[in-house]
Formats: sequence, structure tokens, C-alpha cells
Amino acid sequence: MVPALARGLRVLELMAREESELTLKSISERLAIPIPSLWRILSVLRENGYVIFDQEQKTYRLGFKFLYLGNILLNRMGFRSQARGYLKRMVELSGETAELSARVKDQLILIDEMEGPEAVRLFSRIGSAYPYFHATAPGKVYLAHMTGEKLKRVMDRMGLPKITEYTITDLKDLEKELNEVRKKGYAVDREEMRMGVSRIAAPVYDHKGKISACLGVAGPSFRITNDNYEKIGKWARKLAHQLSAELKEQTGASW
Repeated sequence: MVPALARGLRVLELMAREESELTLKSISERLAIPIPSLWRILSVLRENGYVIFDQEQKTYRLGFKFLYLGNILLNRMGFRSQARGYLKRMVELSGETAELSARVKDQLILIDEMEGPEAVRLFSRIGSAYPYFHATAPGKVYLAHMTGEKLKRVMDRMGLPKITEYTITDLKDLEKELNEVRKKGYAVDREEMRMGVSRIAAPVYDHKGKISACLGVAGPSFRITNDNYEKIGKWARKLAHQLSAELKEQTGASW
């Protein structure tokens, strides 16, 4: 079973490196694993939640089991307790639900949150995904850290579908928005993913200086308005910067 295990690890490492999903044939060719053997390996990984198979596209990608295992690791490292301190402060400053999200392959996943005190507030299930990068604040943060060529490739693959009447659907308009994100250090989603809901997010960097998460808030648009976007954005940017600095001080504290 040792050779099969080694092959399985190579398959997972390949999927982690690739931007796009992979077919059975492409995996076989890249890793020089015979298709019958590869099929058995992928079947075991699928059954245990480590790989997801797209029936329509006939492609494979990493499963969310790694998020579960990552959460266990983060808890043992004490990172989760560190991040929650900043989420709590974000709630105290803004009065809104604070969120911590991270990119897992081509999806943005909510990995932690702390609800605000208001009777009308936003609640999302931890582990849920934001389906589109261009229509939500955390997604814009990640897109703003991509080069022009990579951004175009990603947008060509993901598309710019119109989710609400406020969603940005033109690449040039999105690029202008991302320039603002780079200048300000935070991103804003003004009902672009869901009517009545606005989000603000700022990047958190690991000890290598790479973006690893987004810290921000989400709430009803009648409270998160043009009058307080900038104020909340600066709070998010400051707290994200402080969390980043704390991570950089710790050896191996990357995500």
C-alpha cells in the first residue's frame, strides 16, 4: 500500500498547485500513473472527502476535508484564538458581524465569524463559500493581488456574471475598482452579491508577506452606507495589519 499512498499524495499535491480542475487523463499524463491505478486512488480520495468529482465536466478538485483538517491544525497552533480577538474588536468598533475568510483553490470560504449585537444582523454558516470573486469584498481583495495577465486568465475562466443590479460585469470597470482596493487597502461590496447586504474586507498577510485571509464585516446596507464605508474600511485595514504583524512574528504561522 505504500506506493499507492505515495501516488495519492502526489495527486493531491498536483491539485493543490493547479489553478484549474483536472481530468483523469491529464492527471495520469502529468504524474505517469496508469489510468486504472489512478481511478482506484481517486475513488478512495472521493469516498473520504479529499477530492470532489464534477459529474458534468468530468474533472477533479480538492475537497473541503482539507478545510476541516486545517481548522484542527489552526486551533492547535492557537491561531484561531488570535484571530477571534481581532474579530471581536471589529464587532466592537463597527457593531456589525465580523468575518474571516480565506481562499481554498478557486473558492472563498468563510472560516470564522462573530455576530454583531444588532437585532437585524447578518449570519453565515462557517464553511460556506462565496461563489464569485468579483461580486464580494473578500474576492476583490484576492483579485487585487493578482497581476494583470493572471487577473484576465482568472476572469476568463470564472466569468463576470451579473448577480444583482449592482454587480460589476465589465473587466475594465473591475480593474478600476481593484486599483482603488490597492490604494485604500480594503475592498467594498455594495449589494453586489446579495441585495440588502454590504461587505468590507482587508487583507491579512502571512509571515512570508503573502495574502492568506481577509478580515472584515458584513451587514445590512441600510447601516453600512456611503457615510461609513471609509471609516469601517480603515478599521478593517488597521486590524488586518495588526493581525498580519502578529503572524509575521511567529515562525511558521502561515495558513
